[in-house]
Amino acid sequence: MIIVNNQVQVKKGCADQLVQRFNKQGQVEYMEGFLGMEVWVTRHTTDYDEVIITTRWNRKEDFTNWTKSQAFRDAHSHGKEKPDFIIKNKIAYYDVLVTRQALRKDA
Repeated sequence: MIIVNNQVQVKKGCADQLVQRFNKQGQVEYMEGFLGMEVWVTRHTTDYDEVIITTRWNRKEDFTNWTKSQAFRDAHSHGKEKPDFIIKNKIAYYDVLVTRQALRKDA
């Protein structure tokens, strides 16, 4: 499994704006190999808000296919410049060896 962690600093008070934009665009949940997503918002920093979007994928190739999809391009197209409320964006990738799948309630 691969975990992709996207840490975004936004102007103070703009975290909801980024989350709303993310919810309106993209279709990541329909991509092959997509396992899930978490969105964390921190509003108590002094100079900025922070949004962390973590996605989990079966394989690195599944994530790569997402980044090459039209849905990804649509979700990330905002002209030639990033939205003015984004200060900084950092992406980290983690390869994880899964030895036991999570239990499902319906199983």
